[in-house]
Amino acid sequence: MRAMPQRMKGGVMTDEFELTQEELQRSIIDGRKDKMREKFELGTVQGILPFTNERFFEQSNPILRSSLFTAGKLNMRQKSQYLDWTEIFSLGGGSIHYRGPVLTVDHERVLVKLMVLARGRSITKPIQAFQADIVRWLEIDANSGANYAKARRIIDDLAAGELRVSSKPALRRLLAILTSPDLSEMADGKFFQVYVRNRYSSHLTMIADGIENDQPVDITLSFIQNVTHNHITKRMMINLDPLAAVFFDGVNTTLLPFEIWDKLDRFGKKLLPLIASHRDGVYPTKLERYHEFSGSKSEYSKIKRRFKSEQKKRFMEWQEKGYIVPGWNIDRNQDGEEIVSGLKAGDAVRIRSSQELVRIVDSAEDIARGSDEAMQERFDEFKDHFEGKAPGTSRKPRAARAKKSAAE
Repeated sequence: MRAMPQRMKGGVMTDEFELTQEELQRSIIDGRKDKMREKFELGTVQGILPFTNERFFEQSNPILRSSLFTAGKLNMRQKSQYLDWTEIFSLGGGSIHYRGPVLTVDHERVLVKLMVLARGRSITKPIQAFQADIVRWLEIDANSGANYAKARRIIDDLAAGELRVSSKPALRRLLAILTSPDLSEMADGKFFQVYVRNRYSSHLTMIADGIENDQPVDITLSFIQNVTHNHITKRMMINLDPLAAVFFDGVNTTLLPFEIWDKLDRFGKKLLPLIASHRDGVYPTKLERYHEFSGSKSEYSKIKRRFKSEQKKRFMEWQEKGYIVPGWNIDRNQDGEEIVSGLKAGDAVRIRSSQELVRIVDSAEDIARGSDEAMQERFDEFKDHFEGKAPGTSRKPRAARAKKSAAE
């Protein structure tokens, strides 16, 4: 433990901590940076679906990195189901399970487009869409009756699917969004804040208690709660699950321009956002895992040479377009397994304009703010606010913690 430096004050040595002019300026800069970060956090969360703007595909990173949406095609003749809860994502902080119809990238595209229609509106209000809209989003023949049936099938599948989230980082983020005191200042925010308090306060308090006491806790979410459908006009009024909407577009998300995402093939729609979600590049991964991620039903050992060739061609094309940077490779390791390394998003898929999204470069101080202790402190503050406790009534004051941290 490092001793606090002593300083002269009035001719007497004292342990009282005084800031130099340089430290005062740093404090002011850090304060402004904190305010910018808080504004950024509030402005991009999905509390009432404000988003950035409709030009970007936005998705939660746990979902991007999961097996929820397969690159395979929707089979209209058979309805494949996950009858039991099936793990689709797992990390040290918990997991996400899914139960319901098998979902494809077509389901994901429709869900994301429904979210686009909800932007700038309260998620307690229904959104309007026609089956023709879904056919157009999927870029399939608008003169085919079978395609309209496919559009309705996708909506039904989304209404039947369920997620069970036990990932603690995701649950903390969900709590932070839904209990933010600034929520009421957003469009229709006061109504939404009351809605959350009336409908979900007990759920959120239970989640907060479980996380605080290090107890297993999860919450079940759906994608769509209600659908009213006119079979003549093909018009639909759709209510999203508010908590799922917050989760999908407010919990650690990655954005990709639709002008790029829409041009990708089915596997590309899964793979490029996955690469973009890793700021420092994707860690080396077996090529076989990418085959599994593609949703292919072919046996890898029989098609690995062709699959490797296809991926090399894909990566070279993406590099030429600026989607990924040079330096990627597919090579054998000492065990003879093909390993994909060096995949990192290029400038073409990064959000750069300050008018589109505030860009913040993490300094050493920012990294410290992301420590477990700092995250727990902010989580406690959110929990106290939601439960109506006065700040500092049940925990040590922040100044005392800061002093202790500095002493250590």
